[in-house]
Amino acid sequence: MVSATLPLKMSDRAAVPLAPPSHRLSQFGDFHVVTPLARGGMGGVYLAVHTWTRERVALKVLDPQYAGHAEVVERLQAEHALASRVCHPGVVEIRGAHWTEDGVPYLVMEYLAGETLGAIAERGPLALASIVSICAQAAAALAALHDAGVVHCDVKHDNLFVLDGRVGRRPRIKVIDFGVSRLVDEPVRDDPSIAGTPWCIAPEQWRGQPCPASDVYALGCVLYDLTTGHPPFDGSLPELMTAHLEHRPSRPSWVRPMPIELERLILRSLAKRPADRPSMHDVAAALDELAGQADERAPAERLVGGAGRA
Repeated sequence: MVSATLPLKMSDRAAVPLAPPSHRLSQFGDFHVVTPLARGGMGGVYLAVHTWTRERVALKVLDPQYAGHAEVVERLQAEHALASRVCHPGVVEIRGAHWTEDGVPYLVMEYLAGETLGAIAERGPLALASIVSICAQAAAALAALHDAGVVHCDVKHDNLFVLDGRVGRRPRIKVIDFGVSRLVDEPVRDDPSIAGTPWCIAPEQWRGQPCPASDVYALGCVLYDLTTGHPPFDGSLPELMTAHLEHRPSRPSWVRPMPIELERLILRSLAKRPADRPSMHDVAAALDELAGQADERAPAERLVGGAGRA
């Protein structure tokens, strides 16, 4: 079974018309709900402020009708447990997992101002310098997760959040959404489901055996898509599974000129065997070096420019 991430991401900005929570859910402990931010199939994300400090946070709230579903509740609470294992500026901070007096579970997260990389990429192709910079930061954050024993399992554009602020010429990003993440040493399940997003699922993840190298593969898919305008493989679900398990992607430089070092990194990240891929630390170092070279060559660039995506 292939399943998508528990659809409660702070990244899904108003894609669906949102209603505010019911009056009885307008107060969550010391936080007062201000406005809805996102809506998914099992709940929503809301902007809230602390009653006393006036600090803004994001509340990820499970729909009350699912509060009695143990597996759904466990997945929501596991996000807090997994994210709490690492403290890194590139990983969204999940500050607590709580219950309302009515028995509705929710997470308290840092509020992020900006938009997802997916939303940005939909408006047009990104400059190579921006792509490399964003993915370098993502790789560094994911490497910290791996060091803490966590595999994200759903690295994609919509789970990379681009903040409004910049550091020098570079946009700042946060890795978000741990809805299907798992521990590195988690035992293999007897009847494993396949969790993730099909166009960027690594071969071993299709077999229900994700590992840190699976995130490297997924980030390679993101790099491929951002640089070429399309993912390394496309098609129906069975066609995607077969392609990721058996086929080699075309060289991205056939679609868009790029440094040979970047192309080699992308193709190495998409190796079929996990052992043939670089570590996430190596990916971060290689992309950071390429980003530094781009900084030296060019002035600050707009994040998006040119024609629409292919």
